[in-house]
Amino acid sequence: MTIRVYGEKAGRTHENQMLQVFLERLEDRWAYSTDWIVAIANAMWNGAEIDLVCILPSAIIVADFKSHGGKLTGTENGPWQADGAIVKGGRKANPYQQLRDNKFFVLDWLQSKALLSGRNLDHISAGVIFSSRIEDHLELPPKVRSWFYRTDLANCAVMLDGLSSPELRIAHDEALEIVRRLGVQPIEWANSRPQVRDIHSRPDQPQARTPLTAHQREALQTLSSFVAEGDSVSLSVLGMTSTGKSRLLAELADEVKKVGKQVIVLQPNRRLAGRAEVESNSIYGHLYTGSVNGDDELENEVEQKELKVIPLRACDDAADCVYLVDDAHLLGDSRFSTPDGKQYGTGHLLSDFFEFAAFDKGARKVVFFGDPYQIQRGGSEGAVLSGDFQKSRELKHQSLELTQLIDSTGGSAKLTNAVKLVTAIHAQKFATLELETDGGFRVLDKKDAANEMVDHFQADPSSVWYLAETHGQSNAFTQWIRERLHRKKRLDTVEVGDLLEVYVSPDVRNAFSPGEAVPPGGRVTVASVNERSSYQQGLSSVKSGPVKFHSLRCRVDCRDEIELEVFEEFLRAEKPELDKETAVAESVWRKAAKRDRESAFGGKQAALQGIEVPPPPPAETDFTYARYGYASTVHHAQGMSQPICYVNCDHAAGRHSEGFFRWLYSALTVAERELVLLNFTDIHPFDAAVWKAGAVKVGADIAVGAGWVFQSNGIASERDQQRSLPEGLDQSKDVLKSVAIWLRVVNAVERFGWRVAKAASYPYQEQYDLSGPQGEHCLLRIAYNGKNVVTAMHVKEPEHWGLLSDVAFECLLTNDYSPEAAALLRSTRSRLGQIGWKVVSATETSYRLAITVARSQDERVVTFHHIQANWFSAHRSQSVFGTYRPFGFRHIGASRGIGRASRTRRNCRYLLNFLFRSNGWVAERSRCMNTETF
Repeated sequence: MTIRVYGEKAGRTHENQMLQVFLERLEDRWAYSTDWIVAIANAMWNGAEIDLVCILPSAIIVADFKSHGGKLTGTENGPWQADGAIVKGGRKANPYQQLRDNKFFVLDWLQSKALLSGRNLDHISAGVIFSSRIEDHLELPPKVRSWFYRTDLANCAVMLDGLSSPELRIAHDEALEIVRRLGVQPIEWANSRPQVRDIHSRPDQPQARTPLTAHQREALQTLSSFVAEGDSVSLSVLGMTSTGKSRLLAELADEVKKVGKQVIVLQPNRRLAGRAEVESNSIYGHLYTGSVNGDDELENEVEQKELKVIPLRACDDAADCVYLVDDAHLLGDSRFSTPDGKQYGTGHLLSDFFEFAAFDKGARKVVFFGDPYQIQRGGSEGAVLSGDFQKSRELKHQSLELTQLIDSTGGSAKLTNAVKLVTAIHAQKFATLELETDGGFRVLDKKDAANEMVDHFQADPSSVWYLAETHGQSNAFTQWIRERLHRKKRLDTVEVGDLLEVYVSPDVRNAFSPGEAVPPGGRVTVASVNERSSYQQGLSSVKSGPVKFHSLRCRVDCRDEIELEVFEEFLRAEKPELDKETAVAESVWRKAAKRDRESAFGGKQAALQGIEVPPPPPAETDFTYARYGYASTVHHAQGMSQPICYVNCDHAAGRHSEGFFRWLYSALTVAERELVLLNFTDIHPFDAAVWKAGAVKVGADIAVGAGWVFQSNGIASERDQQRSLPEGLDQSKDVLKSVAIWLRVVNAVERFGWRVAKAASYPYQEQYDLSGPQGEHCLLRIAYNGKNVVTAMHVKEPEHWGLLSDVAFECLLTNDYSPEAAALLRSTRSRLGQIGWKVVSATETSYRLAITVARSQDERVVTFHHIQANWFSAHRSQSVFGTYRPFGFRHIGASRGIGRASRTRRNCRYLLNFLFRSNGWVAERSRCMNTETF
């Protein structure tokens, strides 16, 4: 039989019964066929449990069972009814919204595992399977009906058999690889039909991973050599997102096992260890508490629960083991303690790790896998990826960088923008950034983003996250969104429906329920709020009285309904950490409670002997350290993921900085399905400009064509060497210099159909008679200085102004400028060219670049950019003054010049306005100053 079923049985009887009937219906089509279908039931896809996912040779459908039948009515966004009974969609308004999100959970999971690359995953279908026959009277748009199906158990096989997309071809071994990566097991079900298969076929087994690229194979060979030989004990595998680091780690783990060595895969925390493709442990668990899966951990946890400092355990790893540490950019050596005050070892994780493994004394080795372009934890002394930390310990280290992108997104804007950010960080150039957009990467203004976020948090709060730079920005958003979600200004500390993110959860593990109730990083919804408890503790350092703190007992929705005692002061803290007085008071209070319990235990023994004792104190409260789950800083969010992220791009470091580029790239890696930026505009050298028209002056004529340099002993091209000198050029007193100027000019004018008919040379000036394509004649003069720099170009007749500006533009294009000056020129050309302005002069001297742009003979502007000295000023037929920051303007002023003063002033304002409007600036007039401010 070619019906393969994997996953788990449902928690409800009727769902298991529907699954059984569903599989029986499939037998009519697939039981006697060599075609195949893979059904995966009740599995976790990207953190969401989905009833059913079916994979076929040319289709994937995400489905949900509903115990209804009859006349089905409803809309895309409204409630559904079946014969008048409400059809629920989980926590969503209807099954369509539920299945729409489930589709993207599956899509995101496939993309995160780099599975089915090159296939159009947008063609994944979704559908609702009803227990009884239905009459479809739903009001759904055609676009939705093209991928969203409604059927019942009687007709489900027909629906599945009809699914097909040429852009979603799936091989059988690829379907089994999906099963393997999910980690689901076969489900035994009662089938009544015989199995049909080819005589020589082998039993289906999950196949090997997709083949490595040539670049990955070369990297794996280098890593295998490092493991087998050499005196280096540390190696870093560096690579941006989508370069295959996780895949390479899995392959290396297999290679280490093949050579008979113990491999130990470590992650920065338990949450990442639980999501890893290979068996992993948290680095904290391995160093301080032992194996996460060990039988002794429960006892260790009970013992360590009372400790504020959890000691480093003795290392019992093999003497020649190899550690593979993933996401190593999230590790640092800065002192660290948990929000509830616990410290692991010395508090310096990397130091403890290197002491634990004794890399300087034995044969153990370590490979760090990480992204060097994200925000790095700790200072340079703790940079383990770069090898600086190893160097400080005199350990030999080597690095390997993955430079090949493995794009499983089909060229998404998100990945394209990640490459742009990484390229800028690598080159240390932060002058420009123009982002691509698509359905998964958008830039919105604050009003539109605000409306979207309210809708998302109302519909599915666990799918969306707001990211910012500072804790203060996160708190401000939390206050704003809570008021809108609860529709009131005066809010209790915790309201029913609030979203909380758990930082430290109470230990509720026992022999029957392993694992924490809510792992750190998990987000939960408050189902009810019960009593508020008050505590107080006197401190000798606080003279104003005992320090008071509180907890709130909340029941939260999760797979196992539980109650949490939420530490109120930590929840409401304005800073990332709890204030010192409260933290100390809580610690002292807990120690006192422990002593009271120990005394009570002695009292119980006395009571057994008939001695009267006071009643024992209440049991110690296990506080949950949690924050509101609506927003987070990007620094805290690193290593986590959410389907949709809104990112506030206000950043204290300014946008023209490495800090901002790393911060934005790190935010980009958090979003699984969609990233939305607000408070962002394209970065360019003019994006922070402020025009001060009060600095306007009337200027003289501005030179055109200035700034290009010629070399009298330069190398001419083969074509130029074959040219014949024009009449008169051989009379020059410095023929080589005259020829160098003439070659630049003749190559420029020929582009427009003109030629140099005659030349004359004078001290610091060349003059050419030009002949046009229609027999026109033009006199062109070139002035230059003793440094072989052209200072101006002139034409005799005004009607030839267009030719002059075109020739000047072409001559400048072949000039060499410093990288900073070239960036300013590129930005000016691209932005002003859109409205008909052209760069006609560009002169670079020490620390300054003068750019002249013109649209006509009477419309010219010159700006002076002090590219090294942190300030900028500019002139024109107009003058512009202000300050310049590296790679970005701050203040600009402009004045009148050639032509009628009012018109010229107006055109200058229009020109500079265009530069600034591209960054969202708006002009405002001040009557007393007669200036425009942006």
